[in-house]
Amino acid sequence: MFKWIKKKGTSPPSPTLPETSGRLTSHETSREAIIDQANKNARDAREAIGQERLNQLNELIRQKQQEEISPAAQARKIIAQMDTDKISDHLRYLRNEPPTKH
Repeated sequence: MFKWIKKKGTSPPSPTLPETSGRLTSHETSREAIIDQANKNARDAREAIGQERLNQLNELIRQKQQEEISPAAQARKIIAQMDTDKISDHLRYLRNEPPTKH
């Protein structure tokens, strides 16, 4: 953006890729090989953790996401923790007040 501020002759270092020893075959660099390796890693992890535990973690994550996203769930949680007298005072106030004009 501000190329005129930089001193002449300086440039940012160019990123270098790590060099691999030897040549890779087309099968090793193919998309299918990468997908196969990822699927194998997922199967190995699933076996190590156990399917039942994964299901439990999945359910906990879904519940947490629903609690964080839903404003209604947040409101229910707050109201459940509030004092009943305070809630009735708020509802009485809302019922008796005329609607505001905007």
